[in-house]
Amino acid sequence: MPNQTCPHCGEQLVEDTKIAYGNIIVEDRGVLYFQGERLELPRVQHQIVEALIAARGRALTRSYLAEWLDGDVFAQSISVYVGRVRSTFREIDPDFDQIVSVRGFAAYKWEFKSGRGHRVTH
Repeated sequence: MPNQTCPHCGEQLVEDTKIAYGNIIVEDRGVLYFQGERLELPRVQHQIVEALIAARGRALTRSYLAEWLDGDVFAQSISVYVGRVRSTFREIDPDFDQIVSVRGFAAYKWEFKSGRGHRVTH
């Protein structure tokens, strides 16, 4: 990507950027690191995690996530994919609860928690 800047904030845009938030680093091609462990997720699951991490704790609706996936998945199916992502993370951390369902809004957010029950906001 040639030198481009965001039209909204003026931030320099780069092509291959890692996204880090708390105990997770998201890379391209389905690879991410959670609590230092490398994981490879299928494309849709990886893109959902990427969207949640990029939102930095803000809630994203199922319909927004479906749009993020370029219409490859219906909004009604997002909860199934989120369940699969949660299961994958629970293989590393059985107490994983960082993907939070926002009741009444059909939305999800990534809530980084450092240690047991201690919530950290960024």
